[in-house]
Amino acid sequence: MTQKNRADHADRSDLHAVADLLWRTSTEQAVGASRPRLNATLIVDTAIALADTQGLDVLSMQRIGAELGCTAMALYRHVPSKNHLLAAMTDRAVGRPPAASPPGDPWRAEIESWVDALWRRYLRHPWMLQTPTLSAPVGPNELAWFEALLAPLQRAGLDRAELIPLATFVSSAVRDLARVATELDPTSAAVYGEVLTRRLDPDLFPLLCSLAGEEGLDETEDGDVTPIVSHGLQRLLDGVEAQGARHTSRTAHPASSTRRKEANHG
Repeated sequence: MTQKNRADHADRSDLHAVADLLWRTSTEQAVGASRPRLNATLIVDTAIALADTQGLDVLSMQRIGAELGCTAMALYRHVPSKNHLLAAMTDRAVGRPPAASPPGDPWRAEIESWVDALWRRYLRHPWMLQTPTLSAPVGPNELAWFEALLAPLQRAGLDRAELIPLATFVSSAVRDLARVATELDPTSAAVYGEVLTRRLDPDLFPLLCSLAGEEGLDETEDGDVTPIVSHGLQRLLDGVEAQGARHTSRTAHPASSTRRKEANHG
């Protein structure tokens, strides 16, 4: 086996180990009071409590062990590594997504509720925005969130091939903007417009200069990015709605669609 093949095999094995841990904590959660004193779920819950109150910087196996009254080595019998722990913490903290809307309810409103719920979850556990992304979702909760977004996108009439890329884009955009919201210093944002006004050369940045004073560049900007989330989501959903209508029209009238294609090629 070559070095690259060994590395690829190790990566696949590690992802299986991450998934095993995420699903095991979900099962242990369901067991409840009958679970043993020390298990993966207890370790993950303790780590989440520490991260919520003191941030990820203080998080270590030694610190978690001290909270639980055991050694760090005892934790490794249940959680293989800190990266595995962070993945399990993220899946556990994100919890379950909002309940699906009844059939026939507007798909746009369901996506808006999904975005709002995930946004609030990130603000409740801001450390989630600092954890590494090891792969596409593999945990039960993160997969449930992804499924809950795919469903209304499908009702919008999109082609099946468009569902996963678009759901990935929406979830990634929410995560990144939430990261900005939690990291942005309001005191710096308040003077941002003033800094730009003093330094922007209209010959080099004509459009930025013309937008001075607009939302996002105003010197009274308070650092709140939620209007950006709302505005961007509405424009995205407008595009989804238009694309869904086109796809529905093509599938409802395949013959006319074929004639249009032949005419264009002719």
